[in-house]
Amino acid sequence: MPLKPTAQTLLDALTPFGADAHLALAVSGGGDSMGLLALAAQLQNTDTAPRFSVLTINHGLRAQAAEEAAQVAAMCKKLGLPHAILAADERLGATDIQQQARNLRYRLMAQWCADNQAQGVVLAHHRDDQAETVLMRLARGSGINGLGGMAAKQVLHTAQGSLLLLRPFLAFAGVDLKDCAHQASLPVIDDPSNHDSQYERVRWRQILPLLEAEGLGAERLAAMADEMRMVQAALDNKLANWLDRHADWHDYGVLSVPRNDFDALPVPHKQRFIGRFAQYFGQHAHPIKQKKTDRLLRHIDDTAHGASVLGGMHVRWRKAKLFLGREAAACPTALMAPHTDVVYDWRFKLTASENAENLKLAALGSAGVASMRARGVVFDDTVPTAYFAALPGIFDGDNLLDCPLVPVPDATLKPVKLGGIFHKSLYRDILRGGQS
Repeated sequence: MPLKPTAQTLLDALTPFGADAHLALAVSGGGDSMGLLALAAQLQNTDTAPRFSVLTINHGLRAQAAEEAAQVAAMCKKLGLPHAILAADERLGATDIQQQARNLRYRLMAQWCADNQAQGVVLAHHRDDQAETVLMRLARGSGINGLGGMAAKQVLHTAQGSLLLLRPFLAFAGVDLKDCAHQASLPVIDDPSNHDSQYERVRWRQILPLLEAEGLGAERLAAMADEMRMVQAALDNKLANWLDRHADWHDYGVLSVPRNDFDALPVPHKQRFIGRFAQYFGQHAHPIKQKKTDRLLRHIDDTAHGASVLGGMHVRWRKAKLFLGREAAACPTALMAPHTDVVYDWRFKLTASENAENLKLAALGSAGVASMRARGVVFDDTVPTAYFAALPGIFDGDNLLDCPLVPVPDATLKPVKLGGIFHKSLYRDILRGGQS
C-alpha cells in the first residue's frame, strides 16, 4: 500500500463494484472530503471506475452552510461530477447535536441512494478519525465490540432503509488526504465546529498530540483497532457457528436459544452475543457499553425467570429458553403508500395494497394485541406474549385495521406480506455490526 492516498488507492478499494456501479461521495467541503473529491475526479475517465455522484448535507445548523454547499456544487460542476444538496427536513434538538446530525445525514443519504440506484456512499474517514473513535469508545467502556473502531465497509440501518458505507482511507493520515485537495487546487472549507471543545470528538482530537508524544498516536491506535478486528472475527466465527446449531428465529422477529446452552457459553461470547444483538435490535450506531451488557448478564445468571430491556432490545428468560426481541416502546411509526414496498423497523417487509393511502405502520402495543384477540386472532404462544406488542399493525389514525403477520380473518385491507427478514446468515451480519 502506498504511503499516501492516490486515485489508484481509491480505485483499488472500489474494485468489487466495477464500472457498472453508481456510488455517492459524501463531500462537506472540508479538507478530508475535498481530498476524496479530488481523487474521484481523477478516475472519471477510467474504464473500470464506478460512476460517481456527490452529496452535500445542509444540516441547517449554521448560516454559512447553504453558501458552503453551493461552493461544493460549483466545484463539482467545474469537475464534471453530478452534485446534489440534501437539506435537513427536521429541526435538531439542543442536546447531542452531533449524533442527531449524523443520524440525519445518513437517513437523507439512504433515501437519495434508494431513489437514484446508488449502491452506497464513499466517506473520507481516515486514520486520525479512526484513532479518535477508538479513544471515544475506550472511554465509554465499549469493550471488544467498540475497540475495532470504524470498518472499511459497513451496512448502516436508517429510518429510510439500509445504507452501505465505504471508507477506503482508514490506513492514511488525515493530513495526506487534505494534501490531495490542495494539490488539485480545490478550495477547502473550515467548519468551526471542528475546533469546538464542547464536542467529545474535538476534545479527543486536541488530546491526541499529547498521546502521540507518549507513543500512543493515531498510527498505533489504528493498528490496535486492526488487531481487535481480527480478535472479533475469530470470536464471531465461533459464536456464529454456535448460533447455527442452537438458535432459532421466529417469524415474529424473536430469537430464542436454549438456556442451558447459553449458560455454558464463555463470558466473552455472552458479552459479544448480547451486546451485538442489542445493537442490532436498537439499531445503534455505536456498540452498547459493556457495563450495561454485564449488568444484564448478571441479572440472567442470578434469576431463573425474568425480563429486561437493553437499548431497544427486549430480553426474557425462562428455565428452558432465552428470548431476544424488539422492545415495543422503541418501535417507530412508518407511513404506507399504495403498491409500495415497506420495510418496517428494519425487521419486516411487506407490499402495500391499492387501498393503503394515508395508513401507517406502528407497533401493536398491548391495546392492539387485546383488540386482535377480541377479533379472533390467535397468536403463537411458543413466543412470550410480551413480544406480540412489537409486531407491526396497520392503523388508520388510531384505528387498528390489521396485522400482516397475524391477519384478522375479515380484514378489508390485504397487504401482500413478504415476511420477516430473519435467517441464519443474518447472525454473522449482526455479530459484525454490519461491518467488514
